[in-house]
Amino acid sequence: MSFSAGLLTGRWRTDGAVRVAFEGPFGDEKRTSMSETDAGASIAGLRELLMSHGVVPGSRVGVLSNHRIETYLAVLAVVSTGAAFVPLNPKFPADRLRKIIELSSPSVILGDRSTASTASGIASSLPFIDVAGVPESTATTDNWLASVAAVPVTGADTAYLMFTSGSTGAPKGVPISYDNLAHYVDGVSTLLALPDGLRFSQFFDLSFDLSMHDIFVSMRHRGTLVAPTQIDIMMPAGYVTRERIDAWFSVPLLGAQLGAGKRKDGFGGLRSMLFCGEALPMETVVACRPWLADGGRMWNLYGPTEATIAFTAADVTLSPRLDGNASIGHPFGSNHTALLRNDTTVAKQPVVGDEGELLLGGPQVFAGYSTDAPSPFIAHGDTTYYRSGDLVRIDDEGVYFRGRVDSQVKFRGYRIELGEIETVARRKFGRKTIAVVVAGGGAEAKLVMYHLAAEDVDGSGIDLRLLEDTLPNYMIPTVSVALDVMPTNQNGKIDRRALASLTRTD
Repeated sequence: MSFSAGLLTGRWRTDGAVRVAFEGPFGDEKRTSMSETDAGASIAGLRELLMSHGVVPGSRVGVLSNHRIETYLAVLAVVSTGAAFVPLNPKFPADRLRKIIELSSPSVILGDRSTASTASGIASSLPFIDVAGVPESTATTDNWLASVAAVPVTGADTAYLMFTSGSTGAPKGVPISYDNLAHYVDGVSTLLALPDGLRFSQFFDLSFDLSMHDIFVSMRHRGTLVAPTQIDIMMPAGYVTRERIDAWFSVPLLGAQLGAGKRKDGFGGLRSMLFCGEALPMETVVACRPWLADGGRMWNLYGPTEATIAFTAADVTLSPRLDGNASIGHPFGSNHTALLRNDTTVAKQPVVGDEGELLLGGPQVFAGYSTDAPSPFIAHGDTTYYRSGDLVRIDDEGVYFRGRVDSQVKFRGYRIELGEIETVARRKFGRKTIAVVVAGGGAEAKLVMYHLAAEDVDGSGIDLRLLEDTLPNYMIPTVSVALDVMPTNQNGKIDRRALASLTRTD
């Protein structure tokens, strides 16, 4: 049985009371609940419509929606056909969405009433389907699930296609297979050992691969996926209390906001708290512990998009550390890691004190980029590893993230290539010498762009707002600084460490 069939069968053929599958906005309704029965009929109806548009395994379908019941139905309907879905974030600039569509070639775009005009502006030649307007299927549960099971999808077929920041100025396509996704869901579900029927948070936009955890792990455990409002995302304490959330997953910064609030006596607490996307400060761990229910667990997850959502985990519930960052733990499921030491040797079993680049291996690692990009793999013996680009150090408590090998950084939970910002800025402003660095840390972190004053020949200066039509908000620098001389290293390259030091003294 294929992964898609197994997942859907597990949700809709499990004995017991019918549960609520989704809560959130849908169609004209600002807030509603959708039962498993109604969700199944909607997925089946949407599946039939997609197939009438020629969607089959190997096809790609754009999903232009966020934090709505339509979002989740669209993803699961595409999975039921064996095709691949391509997240299209309505918050992204039109030019970036057009580029993603150009690189992914979807045959259909699914969305909601709020994104119809956006779809018309970025892909007027493609069919657009408002998910809420699609009639439910009249097929019985057994019949439509049987038809899903008969779809000739393989584990190597792409389940979803994410786009991450690329140094050439164009996004890189990261295809994650059904087999990759199946191993993640199996591995993390075994690790967390959650009971069925919990209520799951859903803070991540669909274009952020951590949202895949929310959707597919809640499906595995017959949970309720609860879409937050934008106010909820800014004020998470009210959201988890009002919606009686059991399973939390967010970037650490949102956890810090939760930890700053006080848990109300009437709220029973969180059964599970997960953090991923950037380094987890121990101060955040300590602040969030009062939000755990009795017996609840808190985990720090780590993993790049190319290794399917998350790859390692550390149980930090009772960690004695009070400062610094939490460990990123150890591989779970069938994952395995190694270390590319600074002397270029590979350590499959690194010891305390070892430092180097973290290498990732196993069935969660993708097969390669769908777009033109250098190979990220390294062979060692009979094993091929993905080079994460993350520098780590081994100590008595586990593996600790130390920084990036290249100019790729985690910022506000997103992994971005500083070179992409620089490439776009050079084109936009007609400058040859531009460098972007991250200044500060935590909630105070910001992007700072440096350029040479001598290149401002026409006196026009730098208006960072001009980047808004090309880059997402989280990739736009906060400030631009003109320098008389750009610092360089012994190889004549821009000295980013010197710029970072300069930023700290500004």
